[in-house]
Amino acid sequence: MDGNGSIRGFAAILLCAYVTCVAFPALSQAAESTAVAAPAQPRPRIGLVLGGGGAKGAAHIGVLGVLDELRIPVDCIIGTSMGAVVGGTYASGMSADEVETAIRAISWQEAIGRRGLRAQVPMRRKLTGNTYSNSLEFGVRDGRLVAPSGLINTQNVDLTIQYLVARSRGIAEFDRLPIPFRAVATDMQSGEMVVLDRGDLALALRASMAVPGVFSPVSIDGRILGDGGLTRNVPVDIARQTCADVVIAVAVPNPLPTAAELRSPLTMMSRTLDVLIGANERQQLDTLGPDDVKIVIEMGDIGSASFDRVNDAIPLGRAAALAHRDALARYAVTEDEYLAWRESASRPGGGKVTLAAVKLNGLERANPEFIRQTFGLQAGDVVDARQIANRTTAVFGLSDFERVAYTLSGYPTQSTLDLHLQEKSWGPHIMRFDLGLHIGTDANTAFTIGGDYLQTWINDRGGEFRGSVRLGRTSGLETSFYQPLDTSHRWFIEPGLTAQRSIEDIFDDGNAVTRYDFSSGWGYLDAGHAFGKRAELRAGIRSGVQAADREIGSQDLPEIPSEGYGGLALRYTFDSRDRDVLWQHGTVARVTYYRSEEALGAVAPYERFEGTATFVLPFRRNVGYLRVSGGSSFDTSLPLYDLFSLGGPVSLPGLSLGELRGSSYWSAQASYLQRIADISYIFGQSIYAGLTLTAADMSGRLDGVNAQPTYSGAFVLAGRTPLGPMSLSLAATTTSEWQLVLGLGRPIEERTINDPSW
Repeated sequence: MDGNGSIRGFAAILLCAYVTCVAFPALSQAAESTAVAAPAQPRPRIGLVLGGGGAKGAAHIGVLGVLDELRIPVDCIIGTSMGAVVGGTYASGMSADEVETAIRAISWQEAIGRRGLRAQVPMRRKLTGNTYSNSLEFGVRDGRLVAPSGLINTQNVDLTIQYLVARSRGIAEFDRLPIPFRAVATDMQSGEMVVLDRGDLALALRASMAVPGVFSPVSIDGRILGDGGLTRNVPVDIARQTCADVVIAVAVPNPLPTAAELRSPLTMMSRTLDVLIGANERQQLDTLGPDDVKIVIEMGDIGSASFDRVNDAIPLGRAAALAHRDALARYAVTEDEYLAWRESASRPGGGKVTLAAVKLNGLERANPEFIRQTFGLQAGDVVDARQIANRTTAVFGLSDFERVAYTLSGYPTQSTLDLHLQEKSWGPHIMRFDLGLHIGTDANTAFTIGGDYLQTWINDRGGEFRGSVRLGRTSGLETSFYQPLDTSHRWFIEPGLTAQRSIEDIFDDGNAVTRYDFSSGWGYLDAGHAFGKRAELRAGIRSGVQAADREIGSQDLPEIPSEGYGGLALRYTFDSRDRDVLWQHGTVARVTYYRSEEALGAVAPYERFEGTATFVLPFRRNVGYLRVSGGSSFDTSLPLYDLFSLGGPVSLPGLSLGELRGSSYWSAQASYLQRIADISYIFGQSIYAGLTLTAADMSGRLDGVNAQPTYSGAFVLAGRTPLGPMSLSLAATTTSEWQLVLGLGRPIEERTINDPSW
């Protein structure tokens, strides 16, 4: 190599060294600068899946509380059935604590069991239905009976859900909720899963929990939707489709039944549904990966219908979530980050709105003016969600509607309230059926079976045609036409026809000596006034015939082949009871007066006055009753068929039905009943045991006996059951008589208590 080449090579080496010394630090600094400026890895999007399970779903609230404590934000929520209700409430803008407070405050007896609704029922409906042992109704269409689509009316359930998600008002797309949300339902026609992502949030939640045969299905966009648990009880896949990189799935399965439990047909039917739901639930849970969190809550003896155990379910959810604390903590964020998320996921609620207008939608038969007066809200009123719900319940209490809902649109300062009214799909021709049984140790067995027909809104004033038929100890037919005279239904007239026949024993000093066949038929015309929904006063005339034929027994007692019957009648009724049978709040009182008039066809003039009142004394879960009754003929001569009577498990326990008959009487009764078992907390079905003490005296007795007052004591086992009212009483009197009486279903009439003249 020559010298020039050596010089050039050396220069190249020096240049490389320079570049290495100068350029590499610059590159290193640039690399370091790039590492500092690179953004942090984004947190995974979390989808919360809350499974269905009825009352067990309240455990989800405990899980929400733990997520809040661990500072775990949620990017979307997917819910089924009760999981949809809890999840939708949270997604609408409530905090975990607010959700818990709201759910704990719900009266499930009101929401599902319709407790308290009787206070909203018009008096005419109370009076015609107060002896019925059930509330089942059927429609008549094309010559066949049509049943409602669900055993349980969901009116109060709907209003409860609407109240829970009131903060979502004005949001039609569930992605725009504070937390994006999906509710899962089932298309009951195609059997396919339906994911609800827009519309009325409250309606979507109701559709998701519409258990077939229990709650009526919901129609949305032309589809008939039922419980989402049938197709996707824990919808993990929907969470992934919606937002989730990571899924937190919460399931509340039923415990496996024992072999003994599966011997019951009802348990087998329920288990069949559990198997179907459990299969799709396990399929979804099996798709969870190592980054997901599966929380399966063991509910013990809390079942899907155990709404009385909602408060017990919440801590079970909390305990189950804390058992997965380490797995959940992987997704915790800093306190500042969580507070920022919580603020974005919250929406204020509970404020009042000013009504710019009130609109009625869906009316077909009912008079809009009557509905407006009942609803009571109008443009200019400033109201909150609770007030609107109360007035909505008042409209539903009219008993003409299958569902009454409301929506608000516009700004809080100028909101339009739309009242959505769905008249009974099985109406306006409505039928009810009932039966009752009375078995006593005196071999005086009685039964009754009956049915009612009602046609509503025959005209725009609310005219109703009613017909009834009864077979049994007392058989009869009755038709009437109830016609309100004003749009508020305060004043009314009611013409009618009635015919009946009863087989009754007549007693002589405690011994049955004669059996009579009492028969009657008359027409009547009443006019009256309803005082709100608790009282009614009516007066009227009646004219017809009465007969009392001896079938067997003593020939010394009178017989009335047939004679004219007619007079003037007056009745006042007050009824504030919360239930027809074994009520816990309220009073029932009735005063009747009848004056026989020859000008209206009567054979002889006489007067008949009777009054009775029963007061309740609640003792926590137990109850006491005080009842006073009395009647007088004012020294006039009552005919055999219109004598007062005492005897039976209600009027005078220990005596046979109608054992004492006379021209005047008084009685006083005190009862105390202790609740010993609950059959269904939600529907107020319970068994009571207690004592009844009665004192009574009958004057002007038919058998001529001038006895001292009669006293009786009875041990009573009574209850509201799925088969209707039930009672078993063992009673003894100071006249050395005793009776063991079993009653089931509709109570058998005791003339003094259930005056057939009215």
